[in-house]
Amino acid sequence: MTLPRQNSPDMTSPNQPPHERAEQLLAMTLRLASLVNAEIAALDSRRLDGGTADWDEKERLAHTWRLEVAYIKQNPSALAGVPEATKAALREAARELETALDTHARSLAAMKHVTEGLVRSIAAEIASARSGPAAYGRGGIVNPQTRNEAS
Repeated sequence: MTLPRQNSPDMTSPNQPPHERAEQLLAMTLRLASLVNAEIAALDSRRLDGGTADWDEKERLAHTWRLEVAYIKQNPSALAGVPEATKAALREAARELETALDTHARSLAAMKHVTEGLVRSIAAEIASARSGPAAYGRGGIVNPQTRNEAS
């Protein structure tokens, strides 16, 4: 199985043989799932830059995959004659990709939550450090320290 080249004229072409289309779509789906799983592993190990490693390839594959799936939905005959085993492999790979994307979304949300919490905590600490010391009021009582929120 070979992945389509960037801007490959073969994908979404009505002239592409169904078995080649199915093989390329399967290869794309598996590779895309692999890239998403690698990014999940990077996020799980707290590497925020884990998604940038294969960004261009991931974007190219996701775009081509989306176009190809849309084409096949509009033209189901594009996979006519493809063996049932290959179609089953395509369905399974698509399910695996969907599962990986769901996990990826949850990992990103968790990382965002942690990062935003850290930023709020640091901002509060800076605001606390910038606040002036407590002062005595008119009646000789210490005024409570007013807290300045960081912007």
